[in-house]
Amino acid sequence: MNDNADRLCTFMHPVMSEVSTPRSPLVRLSRLIPNKLFTLKGRMVNFYYHRLFTQDKASGYVAHADNLQVGDWVEVLTMAEIAGTLDGRGRYKGLYFMPEMARYCGKKFKVVKKVQNIKLETDGELRKLKSPSYFLEGVYCDGVMQGGCDRCCFHFWKAEWLRK
Repeated sequence: MNDNADRLCTFMHPVMSEVSTPRSPLVRLSRLIPNKLFTLKGRMVNFYYHRLFTQDKASGYVAHADNLQVGDWVEVLTMAEIAGTLDGRGRYKGLYFMPEMARYCGKKFKVVKKVQNIKLETDGELRKLKSPSYFLEGVYCDGVMQGGCDRCCFHFWKAEWLRK
């Protein structure tokens, strides 16, 4: 019987030592660099992608859907129309148009929620948005351009990016 108990301990020993032993700075750095490079690549692609489209923008104004309610069907504008609303950093009223959102352009979705308050992850502060954003049914971030993030967060959509 003691033989089996010893084998269990021997089996768990490498696992416990790996978990409890702090990694050296060199090992941590070697794992951090590829993730940061992947995220930087995604942000650069996003930046130049928006620059390409924003050079062709006409007036910068797009007629948008007013008074959206939960359950309304909306169409996401084309990438060229959305790019017309973005500043040089790829934002509209402070909200980034994420590179993962481009694949939803030109498609129809149902409004799931009107977002007026958000809680910041950095310090837990609850903030009221100056203009509401919307969550659309089945529209999630796949994390491909965010270093492989698996959180599946909703994308925030401004009314200016949607058409009733």
